[in-house]
Amino acid sequence: MSVLFTDTMTVYNYYRDSETEKEVWNRSVVKGVQWSHNKSEVSVSGGIQTENKVEKITVDFQRKYGNKPYLPPNEYKKLSPEECRNYWTLDAKSGQDMLVLGETDQEIGKQYRVSELKKDYQYAVIVTAVSDNRNRIRLKHIKAVGK
Repeated sequence: MSVLFTDTMTVYNYYRDSETEKEVWNRSVVKGVQWSHNKSEVSVSGGIQTENKVEKITVDFQRKYGNKPYLPPNEYKKLSPEECRNYWTLDAKSGQDMLVLGETDQEIGKQYRVSELKKDYQYAVIVTAVSDNRNRIRLKHIKAVGK
């Protein structure tokens, strides 16, 4: 195990079952992560500069950590609900995927909502940006930003 990637996160991938129209969040525990707190992200709109605090997460793909296989979001969306359980993804475009620092066993559904997850865990964020760097020769990784 790398000394840099010692964190664990829980990923909740949003999925809408096309047959039942039911909303589902598939939970996956991912090891080999480096989670950085309260990083500043500066944006400019209409000449006004805004600084937001974000969580930055880097996932190591250089080593094996026993995680489920990762799929890019466009491939993940093609899977059936049963197949989705065997993979995980990071989809910034949907605005629905959640990340939580640490390993959680909470299942999002009728009994437990996203709002409760955010309230119960200090570091629970929605994925807002993803940079896939798995094609690099060294340090194959994916970097995600969450708010």
